[in-house]
Amino acid sequence: MKKALILLGCPESPSQTPMAIYCGNKLKTLGFDVTIAANPAASKLVEISDPEKHYIKTKIDIEECLNNLKPKSYDLLLGFVHKDAAASFFVTFYHILQTEAIALIFEKDAQLLDNYENIIKESTDAHIVLARAFHNPNPLKIMFNKTIKELYGVD
Repeated sequence: MKKALILLGCPESPSQTPMAIYCGNKLKTLGFDVTIAANPAASKLVEISDPEKHYIKTKIDIEECLNNLKPKSYDLLLGFVHKDAAASFFVTFYHILQTEAIALIFEKDAQLLDNYENIIKESTDAHIVLARAFHNPNPLKIMFNKTIKELYGVD
């Protein structure tokens, strides 16, 4: 079975948790075994949002995951990028894993959105999902679905 790693940082944005559950479910339907690597607050929000583990079966602390990461240990890296620290974590995981990657870049401020996009473009060859979003996850969902269709040929 293919393995996907979803990176979650600070859960400050209301869009992150529902999108993490949505993405986990979408990847699960594509045959991925999905793991979320998150800080404690983001992990707790996922746990509360999916108490029966229908969508996300495995969670791991992001620091612990980083310490044990090896090249090609996942087939897909999916990172939520909405802060400088999240961009740094994504770039670090990307270079260690050396695998296909999607950066979900979102922010309500257009200048910050451009800044995060530039960081990812200059540092990786990841597929970029870019949306002006904070409270409403729909713009990010639409762009994520478009990328999944381009990569895997499914809606």
